[in-house]
Amino acid sequence: MTELAPAATESETIQWENFVKFVRQLSHDLRNQLNAAELQAALIGELTRDPELKPELLRLRELVSKLGTTLQTLTVAVAPPRPTLLSYATRDLVADLQQTITRDFPEASKRVQWGLSGDDAMLNIDPGLVSWAVRELFDNAFRHGKGEITAEARSDDGQFIFELREPKNEAVNPDAWRELLGQVQHGHYGFGLRRARAIVAAHGGELTSEWHADSSTLISRLIIRCVLPPRTDGSYNSTNPN
Repeated sequence: MTELAPAATESETIQWENFVKFVRQLSHDLRNQLNAAELQAALIGELTRDPELKPELLRLRELVSKLGTTLQTLTVAVAPPRPTLLSYATRDLVADLQQTITRDFPEASKRVQWGLSGDDAMLNIDPGLVSWAVRELFDNAFRHGKGEITAEARSDDGQFIFELREPKNEAVNPDAWRELLGQVQHGHYGFGLRRARAIVAAHGGELTSEWHADSSTLISRLIIRCVLPPRTDGSYNSTNPN
């Protein structure tokens, strides 16, 4: 039996939009206060002549700055993605993804079996955002499982399809990504998969998750439509896809 995560309902969308407004306003208010605290610490550092106090004030300013960065990161995580579209070959995207995963997860990436099939094609994407979305899938797979992961990319019927297969020891709810603040850990606030889906949707694509009970496998599938097919000689038409 296969369980597929359904699309968000209108009510869920409204709840999320209200939550985003709350996070933005709270982050803005807190960052203003943190900026004031950092300026105050800088002023005290200039006024004091205590040689032991100066390095402690510098450390305090660094901690305050890190808090501000965390809040900014949180704001970006819930904000609607705004892709800057570029023409990008599927083979280049897959090569970039392999390099990113190997670099960011040097040990865990050894468990990944990569596969590439189908003709090369051209995409109209923001490669940085799409790479972020795929990296988030791998990050979740590495943190929540230890088995061999299969990553397959292919161009089929005018679509670029990237599929990640994760073996699991127990059943997984593919709809769990919707639960606000349901997967909170140190340094992780549970917004990654939601943002990944928003990124793919901003490209006119879709990101789905399916639980296959017969094989105890979670399958995540990213689909983005190709815009330019390759010529028979392997080059691409020069027509602007826009």
